[in-house]
Amino acid sequence: MASIVAIIPAYNEEEALADVIAKTSKYVDRVIIVNDGSADRTADVAIEAGAELINHPTNLGKGEALKSGFEAITDDSIIVTIDGDGQHNPDEIPIILKPIIEDGVDLVNGSRYLYGHEENTPAYRRVGQRVLDIATNISAGIKVTDSQSGFRAFSPKARNCFRFKDTGFGIESEMLVDAAEAGLKIVEVPITVRYDVDGSTKDPVTHGVGVLLKIMKDKAVRTFKK
Repeated sequence: MASIVAIIPAYNEEEALADVIAKTSKYVDRVIIVNDGSADRTADVAIEAGAELINHPTNLGKGEALKSGFEAITDDSIIVTIDGDGQHNPDEIPIILKPIIEDGVDLVNGSRYLYGHEENTPAYRRVGQRVLDIATNISAGIKVTDSQSGFRAFSPKARNCFRFKDTGFGIESEMLVDAAEAGLKIVEVPITVRYDVDGSTKDPVTHGVGVLLKIMKDKAVRTFKK
């Protein structure tokens, strides 16, 4: 079986990161932390916990962090992406990996909403996420229930199909669009999430509007080029 590498983008995640690394390491062969210009001890924590470290001197955004992580993998490894703030449960990594290992899937999207409403999601967040799901599905020609999930797995075939044009949080939608355009097989699996450890500094409304505008702009550009 191919080796498994976890890429964890991290920005000021010193509190939760060591635990995330420890739990993730049980299921993967390598853990790569992309320290995206953190002002705290994120880099030190990553090294102390035994992870590989990629350092961005300044905060470049999640899209750039994922790009750096993907570029660091040059073999045919399976890739897992998981957030560093403790919202995702690393013990669910086997669930994320199973469709790739057993069914030949190329991209597995961990979804909070696969079987309906996730009761812990704040209502104002879910409304915005639903809009982004619809926009992403229309742009990509797919049907996913959690387009903004950062908990995913990628087959070796998928590694080189991403543009990484969006430097920020719009990268989640962009990667789904790229995967769909490349003809990759995409499936969703159910995951859980914790909101009591939410370390996001972004206003969800502003974030949602920004991502939506980027999805629409990207769709318009791609349509024009055709």
